[in-house]
Amino acid sequence: MESHFSPQNIEVVSAMEAVRRRQHMYFDTGKADIASELAMQALCHAADEAMDGRCNTVSVRVSGSRVEVRYDCGMPLTPDPYDPQWTVAEMFLLTLRGCSSRKKHIEIGSEFCGIGLGILNAVCSEMDVDTVDAGQGVHLRFQRGEQIGTCVVTPSDRPDGTRIEFELDNSVLAETALSETALGAALERLAARFPGIAVSLDFRR
Repeated sequence: MESHFSPQNIEVVSAMEAVRRRQHMYFDTGKADIASELAMQALCHAADEAMDGRCNTVSVRVSGSRVEVRYDCGMPLTPDPYDPQWTVAEMFLLTLRGCSSRKKHIEIGSEFCGIGLGILNAVCSEMDVDTVDAGQGVHLRFQRGEQIGTCVVTPSDRPDGTRIEFELDNSVLAETALSETALGAALERLAARFPGIAVSLDFRR
């Protein structure tokens, strides 16, 4: 049988673009409240740090289709031990299972990070991340999962903390509507798992 495949027919795409084209291979696209579950992946790192008592406050603000997550600990800005040309924070955001494989507490993955921060980034039209950790800070921007510009870590006198602002991309996701009920329930589970953490939700349609 003659093959229809040839080198000219092969298209090489980035990992992020692969997620955008075949989301069903990475998460259940038909699951109820999948948009809210995706949004909660922004708290993967916060949950990991809460295990060590480093994360004590989490806030989620929804304004229409935009989500802003804030918590009071920073993503590591040290070189990644497996790929030192990148920071650990970048690996969280740019690799499909980075936040799972770089966690200090792997068991958190099944509880709060079933999909992952990198996959969330891939299905967002844009994501903006500002993080300060141990006297160093960085501002990272992404469009369609791809990093815009380079990571420039600079000294910072601000307290440790992370802000992640993003918008799910309705050009690749069939469902981008966020549920106040689903997000509230997810935050309640986080608070129940870590009784010392203060959570808040500000939901505006």
